[in-house]
Order: sequence, then structure tokens, then C-alpha cells
Amino acid sequence: MDPLRTSRLLLVPADDRLVGLEQKDRAAFFRLLGVEPVDDWPSDSLRDALPFFTRILQSTPEAVGWLSWYWILEESGRRHLVGGGGFKGLPSDIGAIEIGYEVRPECRQQGFATEAVTALVAWALSDDRVCRVIAETSPDNQASIGVLLRAGFVPSGAGSDTGLPRYERRRE
Repeated sequence: MDPLRTSRLLLVPADDRLVGLEQKDRAAFFRLLGVEPVDDWPSDSLRDALPFFTRILQSTPEAVGWLSWYWILEESGRRHLVGGGGFKGLPSDIGAIEIGYEVRPECRQQGFATEAVTALVAWALSDDRVCRVIAETSPDNQASIGVLLRAGFVPSGAGSDTGLPRYERRRE
């Protein structure tokens, strides 16, 4: 699957090879992505999800694009990994998918999440199987709520956990 381009970012879909290297050989992972190595990738929460991604990608090759994407900033001839995010699996039978994301601490508050989430949602909604994208975030995570609102999401009630609000964006 081809990467997606935004005005500043290259969004690279995670495949079995990248996720495997991300777990077992970070130097090779960074080389394959063509980015400068960083100490804070993957984050603890992402590291915990990588075995799940590996199982899905090995058993369901068509899941590429429906899991994680790496967000790369290309500037001054250099490539920097600024964050990542994507979906929690293939579209459901009712046409819903859930999105999640994170930005490396030093890259926050620069609009990368809004740019990437907007592109990923547009990509997902271009698929006939998807009619809505949902997201859940802590009510005190104002940065994430701001990303969702700027990306066209609206509040849609309670999330999966008590006190966790849900947001959604539907196909127009």
C-alpha cells in the first residue's frame, strides 16, 4: 500500500515487516523508514500493542492501512518520525472504525496530529465499507479533543468506559 502525503507529512502504513523490526531491531526499523533514530519510539502504550498488530498483519494481510501508520516530517532534506496513529482494525459490519493516535512529546502542538488524523479519516471514509469513524479520549485531554474537533468530529455520547466521551465523524 502506498503512503499518504499531506502538506508536511508522509504517512506510511505499518506492515508486518515494519512492525516486526519495530519490536526486534529498532535500528533497522528507523533505517527502513528512512528517519533519524529516536529514543522515545515506540512509546509504552504502542509497544504493548505491537504484538497484536503483528498477529493481525500475519493472519490478515489486507489489514495493512487498517492498523497503524507512521507519521514522518520531511524538512531540510531530513526525515523525522513525529508520531503515529491509525485504526483499531478492519471496518466493522456496520461500517464503523475507531481511530487512535499519539505524537512524540517534542513534536506536540505543531498541528501534526490534526493534519495526519484528517488525512487518515479522509482515506478511511473513501472506502465504501466505512460510514463513520469514532474516537474516544479522556475528557481532560484537551489537546486530543482539539484534534478531533478540528478534524471534523463531533461529540456522540458516552464511550466504552465510564466517563470517557466518544466523538465521531460520518461520511457526508
